[in-house]
Amino acid sequence: MKSKIFSKVMAAAVLSAPLILWSACTDTWSEHYDAVEGGMTDQPSLLSNIADDPNLANFYKVVQETGASDMLSSPQQLTVWAPVGLTSAQADSVIDVYNSEVALNKETEDNKAMTQFLYNHIALYSRTVSALTNDTVAMLNGKYMHLIGTSSESGTLQDNPFSGAVICNNGILYKAENVQTFFPNIREYTELQSNMDSLTAFLTYYDEYELDEDASVAGGVVDGKTVYLDSVTNLTNEMLTKYGYIQREDSTYYLIAPTDEVWAKEYEKYYPYYTYDSSVSNADSLADVQTKTDIICGRIFNMSMASKYNYNPQDSLCNTQYSLNQAHNPRQNVYYKPESGILAGLEKVECSNGYVYIDNKGVIDPTTTFFGRKDIEAYSSRYYEIPTNSNNEETMLVSQSTYYQQKSNGQLSEPDTLDMDTEIDNSSSSSSSDLDDEKSFNYAMVLAKTSSAQTQLQYDLPETFSNCYYNIYLVTVPDDQTHLPLWFQVSQNVVNANGTFPSSSTYFNNPHPITEDSEGIDNTDVILTQSNNGRCYVASAEKVDTILLQSAVKYSYSGVGLDDGVVQLTIGSFGPSSSSYRERVYTRTLRLNEIIMVPFETEEEALAAADDLDAFNDDILEANKEN
Repeated sequence: MKSKIFSKVMAAAVLSAPLILWSACTDTWSEHYDAVEGGMTDQPSLLSNIADDPNLANFYKVVQETGASDMLSSPQQLTVWAPVGLTSAQADSVIDVYNSEVALNKETEDNKAMTQFLYNHIALYSRTVSALTNDTVAMLNGKYMHLIGTSSESGTLQDNPFSGAVICNNGILYKAENVQTFFPNIREYTELQSNMDSLTAFLTYYDEYELDEDASVAGGVVDGKTVYLDSVTNLTNEMLTKYGYIQREDSTYYLIAPTDEVWAKEYEKYYPYYTYDSSVSNADSLADVQTKTDIICGRIFNMSMASKYNYNPQDSLCNTQYSLNQAHNPRQNVYYKPESGILAGLEKVECSNGYVYIDNKGVIDPTTTFFGRKDIEAYSSRYYEIPTNSNNEETMLVSQSTYYQQKSNGQLSEPDTLDMDTEIDNSSSSSSSDLDDEKSFNYAMVLAKTSSAQTQLQYDLPETFSNCYYNIYLVTVPDDQTHLPLWFQVSQNVVNANGTFPSSSTYFNNPHPITEDSEGIDNTDVILTQSNNGRCYVASAEKVDTILLQSAVKYSYSGVGLDDGVVQLTIGSFGPSSSSYRERVYTRTLRLNEIIMVPFETEEEALAAADDLDAFNDDILEANKEN
């Protein structure tokens, strides 16, 4: 494409000077920001003066070919630093870029020929200089440049010498010795790199113009639709809106930018996680988008988040997907000791709105981003479906409650789950000091409407990957009224190749079946007399309990990006129907806090980690303690 001519060839000329971001300096001459008064009305325009100067012929050619003539002859006061050193070949490159961008339907204000060249030489208002000038000037492309005056007609703009102030009726014209160095922002920098075409192509795909109705001038309604006499559009990008505005100059960002080689390796690795059943339309496109999104999702960091989330970027670096609500998983979207960790050995490039770290190694661990542990709130109605009878009447009563785990002798009683699985119920009437003495667990309490029925609830597991191995856990809270354990069983139903569910589910067998020697389980003799006792799980009557349901579970089809999940998990009470047993041995009331799904790349990894949920986070927890 011709746009690459500018980005890859002309970049050598335009980007040759050192890139320095200068901070603003105090300028006591406030009149430097004002239009020059008097004697201007009778002067030629900026356009006329540029056209009449043979040393600016190449610059004038760019002005004409890019349609900037109207701007430079309008009443709007501008200051132009026109480069005498612009060669004919450079001018042609800029014009090629302009035409290529027009062919891509880019608006003038977003055309790279304008933003990276022409607007890089023009500022609003008339900027006079003197020997005392020491200022920062905002150019039309939003870049800030250091302006130093040596006389009323000469000085430097970002170390580029200029002279010969010409007073025009719409501003001031200076002649700069060289093409003004373009200082790219993060997105602009990646677009200039020949080894980051994959990243650029993916982000560019989401560029879209949206009508700004407030700024547009409406002209009436035709066929029920508003017609605009003057429509104003803004360039938007869905991906950057979600992950970080790396094209804006008003924030500081980091980007760990993958090279094309890293992009290709990660694409090949992640793509199998998105194998869809035959009922999914555009499955290949969906898999492609999901895979590419995975590659970029953890690579953008907004440094203003440091104050928002009260962390020190020297100790920890949080990407734009980080949230304080992810206390269950301290690995997710956060990197501790980044300079000696994730950023170590990466080339660092300064940009106008932050830094690019060039990733030619593949430093992002997917378990810290999209491939991390997923905690599904069992008490959230968006995940479960209450069973109904033949009359379409619900057979279960489901309500949300909160269990408070109290301290014992100044210490919290230890659940079999991580402290990170807890969350403070801020809606509680307890004071903040009270919350220091207890932790709260929201849970779904499920009761059968008839005493003879077993209690059960079906969950739709969201966003499951294909071709990986899951360890699945259930977190329960104790029955603080009867203090009886819960006996339960779990069945699973998974979509077929055609996208339909089988007529019957498959029961999980307990990876740690109940035996006479099972510790902490009362009445094992009663359990062992039940049919299918290998399906039986027992949840503690005294503590918050995390129970391994199944290890190394592999799904053939992905549910990521679909409205409905492809995996259904049904949790139901288990045990004898005798009321005498129920009253003194176990409870059939489900108290479910969350379902935890931990993905692994290989079966061996999943099996090795199955019985140690804490190990999934131990390394990061240890690093956190050192901060």
